[in-house]
Amino acid sequence: MRCVLFGAVFCGVSLLLNPTLADPPTPPASSPPRDQPAWVAEIEAAVKAQKGRQRKMYEEYAARDGKAKAPAEQDAVDKWAADAGEELRTADRAAARALMPLLREHAADPQVYMGLAFATMHGGSDDREEAGALMGRHHLSNPIVLSWAQFGRGGGCDDFREPIIRGLLAEPSRTPKERALLQFALAVHLKEKAEVARMSDPSIARRYGRDFISKVRKRDAAKLEVEALDILDQLVAKQVPGELHRGVSIVERAREEAYEVRHLAVGKKAPEVVGKDLDGRAMKLSDYRGKVAVLTFWHSRCGPCHVFARQELKLVARFAGRPFAAVGANVDEDRDAAKAVVEGLKLPWRSFWCGPKGNAGEVPRAWNVSSWPTVYVIDHAGVIRAKAVRGPELDGLLDELVKKAEADAPK
Repeated sequence: MRCVLFGAVFCGVSLLLNPTLADPPTPPASSPPRDQPAWVAEIEAAVKAQKGRQRKMYEEYAARDGKAKAPAEQDAVDKWAADAGEELRTADRAAARALMPLLREHAADPQVYMGLAFATMHGGSDDREEAGALMGRHHLSNPIVLSWAQFGRGGGCDDFREPIIRGLLAEPSRTPKERALLQFALAVHLKEKAEVARMSDPSIARRYGRDFISKVRKRDAAKLEVEALDILDQLVAKQVPGELHRGVSIVERAREEAYEVRHLAVGKKAPEVVGKDLDGRAMKLSDYRGKVAVLTFWHSRCGPCHVFARQELKLVARFAGRPFAAVGANVDEDRDAAKAVVEGLKLPWRSFWCGPKGNAGEVPRAWNVSSWPTVYVIDHAGVIRAKAVRGPELDGLLDELVKKAEADAPK
């Protein structure tokens, strides 16, 4: 189980310290050999400069984080982090765009791979897509490409992956395990695209970028979902061997993803939750019908959950008297630990207690909770409208949904 740290992941820039598969290979520290082409040195310089920009932002954030002594000071830190992330993304996209002529000219050269990787990670949607196509045309034999295709790289919209995955699946030399991992990756990728196509712009514009969103919305979301389900169901039916991660089988994850497509996808009716709150009082999720509800699965020792709770406090104050509710679902095995956090942070809303099994309890399992906080936005009709949305994106989405709830309310 993991907590999701430091804000969000945006297309073109990862704000998570994720060294595994997250960035292009680091250029060698030593001076390049005399016979190295100038274009290779130019690519290495761009990669080095990006890492320097990213490192500077991390260091500045570390210097500010945890130093706030009042809510207003923390708000200033959060705003700085959002602005710094946007500046970094803009600079990275410009750098990737400047490299594209070199990448096209030398697309088949093995030394260009670092530049293609850079563009697929940090470029705008058009550049990511073109660099991915060049990578798929000339570099499928590179083992790192196989790893990226199978597992992604921690980014929110690896739009270049689909043609690469399909290209790798078309190769008869793939081992059964490689093929199963690629099929699973393709299914999840298609599922995510279908959800983006159905989500409201305010909830995803900052995370994905309008260029990516406009492309995805040209796809048929229903067809994407059908293909994803077909792949996942086949993986389960065939009981393919192998693990996705240590201790997690491909079949197990395929079954969970298929369940999510059928029951927890954006546009589906939210499953009912019936239980008791942290004080032992009965409560149901449907009690909040008629209001826009932000349902958050959280743990007492999850730092990002505490950060998100601060935003929820502001939302509760901003929408006071309007059809909005924050609803918690606590996954602590020890109810007293959760109650201590509620009292310490002065959280006024109720939380389901998921029972002594914690995250292995019936409710978290029914909602496919794999990280904290897990956030679902449910409209006044009980329909899931967004997932994993926080920060300014959540603010904009709630403005839209609460107005709709008010307009639909009986007069």
